[in-house]
Amino acid sequence: MKTKAIALLVIVVGFAVGVASAQFPEPLKFRTPFAFVVGDRLVPAGEYIVRVASAPMTLSFSSADGKISVFIHSIPLQKTGTETRFKLVFHRYGVHYYVSEIWTPGERIGRTMLQHPSELELAKNGEPQHVVLYAN
Repeated sequence: MKTKAIALLVIVVGFAVGVASAQFPEPLKFRTPFAFVVGDRLVPAGEYIVRVASAPMTLSFSSADGKISVFIHSIPLQKTGTETRFKLVFHRYGVHYYVSEIWTPGERIGRTMLQHPSELELAKNGEPQHVVLYAN
C-alpha cells in the first residue's frame, strides 16, 4: 500500500511539473507602464522577463537589466477557451497594482498568483479593477 501511495505521488508531482513547464515557454517578456507588486516586492515600471523557476509552482520575475529578481508561488488556473496572445492580468486598487494571472498563447491553463497580505488588506475595502496587459 505504501509503495502504491509513493508511486502515485511521483506520478502526480511529475504531471504537475510537466504541465507547468509545457504550458509556459521561456522566456516571456513584457513591458509595463506602471509599478506593480509581485510577491512581497514593489517593482518599478519597465521591461520584465518571466520564467518557470526550478522550484515547483514558482515563477521568477526579472527586470530586463538584471537588477531585479523576484520569485512568487503560483497555482494552475484553467478556462474553457485558449489564449491567442501572452496576457498578464493585474488587480488594481487605486494606484496599487498586483500581478494576478499569466496566460500563454494556445493554452487553456494559466497561472494565478497567491495574494499577498497587503493585497488582501486592500481588498477589504472593495473589489479590484482588472487591468489586462498583452505582450508579444
